[in-house]
Amino acid sequence: MASIWQKQSKTYNMNFFKTILSLLFISICFNSFAQDKKEPAADGKKAIKETVITEVINTDSVSANILLNRAVNWVKLETNKYEKNNGVTTAGKAECVATFSVKPKELNAKCDYTGLITMKVVIECKENKYKYTINQIKHKSTSGKTTMGSIDNKIPECGSMIMPEIVMKKLRGEALKYANTVAEDLKEAMLRDPSASTEEW
Repeated sequence: MASIWQKQSKTYNMNFFKTILSLLFISICFNSFAQDKKEPAADGKKAIKETVITEVINTDSVSANILLNRAVNWVKLETNKYEKNNGVTTAGKAECVATFSVKPKELNAKCDYTGLITMKVVIECKENKYKYTINQIKHKSTSGKTTMGSIDNKIPECGSMIMPEIVMKKLRGEALKYANTVAEDLKEAMLRDPSASTEEW
């Protein structure tokens, strides 16, 4: 009888031990699966892709110093088409913020977005070439009530009830046209050196 009882006890202990191991294994697998399922949700919010206008321009035997001088001169050069503010020069690089005035063409527009479009302009200079980059293109209304914010926003900062999609498309178009104006002006200025004197005949 004692021998039978010991065998049954051993069998019971082994079954109990196997059950515990099985439950532990299932629990680990379940937790691992649950974590795998949660990860996409955590990363589910995709970052908005920013509009960046950039180009590398090769030059014919022009040193980095000369190119930087041309870039700095362009940043300082005034134009009646737009303003250039926050000019900064570092080693091999010049940058500023270009600002355009914008307003609706229609009289008594339902969404009066009158205000400013701004964009960051960076010119990086190396031997025989330079690269310009225009990004961080944004709209800010004068009233503060009809601001789109970044031109890449799917929904404007002021809300889609105030600024419908058709108005956002117009603003994007205006902003990209202005960015192209900056790029063309910059490329033209980078072809020539600043004149030694503007007063000589």
